[in-house]
Amino acid sequence: MGNDLASCPTWTLSEATSESYGHTIRAMKLSSFPKFGFVIYRCTYSDDAAWTQLLSLIQREAQEAIKELGPGRDWLGAHLEWTIVEDPTLDDATQEQVKRKFDGWAGGVVEEYERTSTDNVRGLPRFNFCVFVDEKCLASLEKPKAVVDGRKPPVFVVLVRAERGILAWVLQAQAAASQRSRSGVDSEDEEEEIFDDEDEEEVEDEDDIPLAAHKASWMYVETQHLLSLYNSLHADSGWEHLYVRPPGVYRRNEA
Repeated sequence: MGNDLASCPTWTLSEATSESYGHTIRAMKLSSFPKFGFVIYRCTYSDDAAWTQLLSLIQREAQEAIKELGPGRDWLGAHLEWTIVEDPTLDDATQEQVKRKFDGWAGGVVEEYERTSTDNVRGLPRFNFCVFVDEKCLASLEKPKAVVDGRKPPVFVVLVRAERGILAWVLQAQAAASQRSRSGVDSEDEEEEIFDDEDEEEVEDEDDIPLAAHKASWMYVETQHLLSLYNSLHADSGWEHLYVRPPGVYRRNEA
């Protein structure tokens, strides 16, 4: 099992699947990048107390989850790093604005790392997904006061997928649809864009993965599942299989 990162073997993908946080550990060893965890962007500045409460909740739940793994895995806590971005210019920022800022940050870190290392860190969830916190996320802190059907409503944040994490064919289709729109040659049958909003009906592709999951760039995630989701996102098709269409919440499947 290994009692620290160095003593853990470099598992195969199959072996990592059966280990607690095996994909995260395997990725840290293969990339020689001994950190994991998302970058968290604060995009609302109307309630400092609620922001502090949400951030404390995320950190506490993560540490509790790691502690519950026992002495064979609790050393992971030393490698967990949430990068917190607080910048008043991001007040009321859109997801697209944050995505551009994140893409710039991630690209710079990756390029700097690759100047001194031959290891590949481009595929790590840390550089392909970030957490976006807005007013709606802070408001979810108040909802747990009410219990419905024996369950408290989830406290959630928004997980945003960077452009670098979107499949190439999706970006190409988006560009083609945009070009058709600008050319003004769309017929009535072509007016329904491939990339519509989140309310459009999901269409299954040949791999039985909803098209909505391929094209989607964000979803709601319950805070207590951020850490396990980070581990699951190491798989190439992780996002497509784990995606929950808004207004549902990851691991809650609420309609």
